[in-house]
Amino acid sequence: IRPKFLSNHTHYSPTDPDAKISTKPGKPRQLNYAGQLAVDDKHHVITGACASTAGSKDSTIFSEIMDQTLSNFKQNDIQIGEVLADAGYSSGASLQYCEDHNLDAWIPNFGQYKPEREGFIFNKKENRYECIKEGGNKAFLPFKRTLIDSKGYEKKSYRSSEHDCGKCILRAECCGKVTKFKKLEESIHKPLYDKMHEKLTQNKAYHRRLVKRR
Repeated sequence: IRPKFLSNHTHYSPTDPDAKISTKPGKPRQLNYAGQLAVDDKHHVITGACASTAGSKDSTIFSEIMDQTLSNFKQNDIQIGEVLADAGYSSGASLQYCEDHNLDAWIPNFGQYKPEREGFIFNKKENRYECIKEGGNKAFLPFKRTLIDSKGYEKKSYRSSEHDCGKCILRAECCGKVTKFKKLEESIHKPLYDKMHEKLTQNKAYHRRLVKRR
């Protein structure tokens, strides 16, 4: 007998339509909500609590739960020290929130983050990527535009010209068999991701101690 497939397209609760199908290893697939907690490890109390739709990203709730925490701390005259969260809470919006509120945050970047682009360097002054591939035409990829991708993320687009890449001997493996230019896209929040990457890389031992305490 084949197991029955359960999804939000096949199942819902008529009495609680906001509940969504989700599962965790070793747990049955069922209609759930996601719960988020913030905890003060010095006083061992919960400082914020939020419920969200099951399957939604933890990062989308970060600002809400931190607003609760900061408000509770202020009411009780407590100063916040450091904010520690796992990579699920990583997003440009989360990092910007920490910057805006001057929070000493330790949040590993999400899995798709790339500190560097192989074969390219970024020229900050000229706001462009530059090809450094051996044997390549050393093309420039200047900033072209800001766009919204299919997942709703705002990104910067950098693109070379067909004149620079069209006859390059590395074109097929770099640009593709049909395309005659190279395009790179990155989050508008990449400077914040880079800053967090550098912070965690330079303080690996300390970050491990924080994670263990968490």
